[in-house]
Amino acid sequence: MRTFLGDCAMVIVLAVTSALLGADPFFDTPAQRKMISVYGSVDDWRLQILCWWLAALLAIAAVFARHRWPLAAMLLATACAASHLLGWPATMLVSPSPKAVLGSDLLPLDLVVLVVLYALASAAGTRRLSLAVLVTLEAGLVGIGLFGPLLDTPMLTILAKTNPKGPVDKPALADPLSDVLWQALSYAVVPALLLGIAWAAGDNARTRRFHLAVLQARAADLEREQEQRTALAVATERGRITRELHDVVAHGLSVMVVQAQGAQAALRRHPERSEVALTNVITTGRASLAEMRRLLGLVRTDPSLAPQPSLAALPDLIESVRSSGTPVEFAVTGEPATLPAGIELSAYRIVQEALTNALKHAPPGSRCSVDLSFNADTLHIRVADTGTAGETPVFGNGLRGIAERVNALGGTFRAGPADHGGFEVTTVLPVAVPA
Repeated sequence: MRTFLGDCAMVIVLAVTSALLGADPFFDTPAQRKMISVYGSVDDWRLQILCWWLAALLAIAAVFARHRWPLAAMLLATACAASHLLGWPATMLVSPSPKAVLGSDLLPLDLVVLVVLYALASAAGTRRLSLAVLVTLEAGLVGIGLFGPLLDTPMLTILAKTNPKGPVDKPALADPLSDVLWQALSYAVVPALLLGIAWAAGDNARTRRFHLAVLQARAADLEREQEQRTALAVATERGRITRELHDVVAHGLSVMVVQAQGAQAALRRHPERSEVALTNVITTGRASLAEMRRLLGLVRTDPSLAPQPSLAALPDLIESVRSSGTPVEFAVTGEPATLPAGIELSAYRIVQEALTNALKHAPPGSRCSVDLSFNADTLHIRVADTGTAGETPVFGNGLRGIAERVNALGGTFRAGPADHGGFEVTTVLPVAVPA
């Protein structure tokens, strides 16, 4: 709507200024009829006036059509300017050899050519076409300047003012060569400069739109890429928190179930043992609850402020398993080194989940062993139990979580029946976190 109103304002301004500056000869008034009777038929002149105003309507149509059909609008605007400047279309309709041709100097309404050329040059995919149109218009202007005064048919130009001495006897023709060259220069240089400026401005607008579209597309791609990275980071963090929660809850609940079963079995014969077992259940439950609160707190606070379990906490973990009635042997070989926090946490979780797996699946009376072996660039972890390994174990979330941790750290993982019977989990972790 705003574009339409702007086009209407442009048409009104150009039409009014044209009427004020140079369109008086194209109004059918007594003074104009008296002047035109000197050179030819008044009826012919009236037909030429009609054609002049029809050409003005073409210019108006070109203004409104330039956005959607720039090439068609360019043809309309060019036809309007040529008809106003030369008057030839009306002349050929009146008579093959008219005595006078009604033409005019360039009027503001003819500036529609510049407006439409700008629209054509700024349209996408029309650079070569608009440049060809520019060259054609320039050549046409030079041709009008050179050959217009030399035609056999005289050109009658009536300016928008009345001669105080009365009508002129004959039109003034530019016969000298210098006058012809000067007219060619006046028709070629100034209009050509205006056409060149209009084309350059339109081409620059097209180029700017193209670069802006490229930048917008690039920004959209970067935004989508950032959203994908954010979604991937969120998914990774969710997976990490899920593994942590599983490790904590599964281990704590497994120990609590074993302790509760022992307390139930010893309730009548050995009440003191039941009391110890129930105490261990409470202790383990509280420790698991505290660990869950710590993990949930990581979601809301800075992770660096929350303590992370490490290999130094393995003795307490093994002792909690022993308190459930399952003997656990713990051995460390090699020189313990200072490991990255991620390696230490993963090693702790691997041992925790492997012991939890043994508590859940190993038969009563089974024994467990935990072996850590420190080498120069790797940490070997082996957790085994002496239970029956007659069936291939089903990988649940726990073992799958261990495999994901090890793969993320660039290590190796194996879980399956041991050579001496039972089930074992072995992992090899690099001492340094891969970049």
